[in-house]
Amino acid sequence: MGSDDLFKKNKARTTEQLARRKTERSKSPRYLIVCEGTKTEPQYLAEILSDKRIPSQRVKVAPNDGNSPDRVVDHALKIYEEDARLGDAYDKVFCVFDCDSHASFEPAIQRIRQLSKDEKPFVAITSTPCFEFWVLLHFGYSDAPFHAAGKKSVGDQAVAQLKKKPKFSKYGKGMKGVYGLLKDKTANASGHAKKIRKSAEEDGQRNANPWTNVDELVDLLLDLK
Repeated sequence: MGSDDLFKKNKARTTEQLARRKTERSKSPRYLIVCEGTKTEPQYLAEILSDKRIPSQRVKVAPNDGNSPDRVVDHALKIYEEDARLGDAYDKVFCVFDCDSHASFEPAIQRIRQLSKDEKPFVAITSTPCFEFWVLLHFGYSDAPFHAAGKKSVGDQAVAQLKKKPKFSKYGKGMKGVYGLLKDKTANASGHAKKIRKSAEEDGQRNANPWTNVDELVDLLLDLK
């Protein structure tokens, strides 16, 4: 067999494999998650995926490339476009980041909205002031705002409250087992988050404090089969 025939055969096989994978994925969408945090959020999400036995081929939690909202969006877009060029783009791309005191928070939100308008499947998953507020909602509903005080940032204040909760006195970034500790309370936390967003919308608060939609991502992952 000549080299040209071998090339054509390999190309045909690759095309067939890609077509087969697309057919399989039409039944099983593929998701990309890029987090601002390097420890807490990835660890928590990895525990959900492990508990649900969701393979990485189905949901990829990618390492970040900088810890600011704009860098999260940049990195997510780069990964998405690389896969799109191969003919197998992600069905949804979730950019997970906090408001905290980031100057690039609002620009990142606006950019994701524009990407969505451009028919790129980007979704912002954010928390104000930080991811720990989502964790706090597992212990009950609260819409009390967080404020920086002294040397403690607004995010530090949320962490301080979390450390007062049972089994979280030694909480730190990247703490393992968070999902396992809260698993039975996830539905309650999700309900609290939805209630907070509804209240913010009714009051016309564009940048509510506190606020989170982490439940939207968590609910999606827990519903995967």
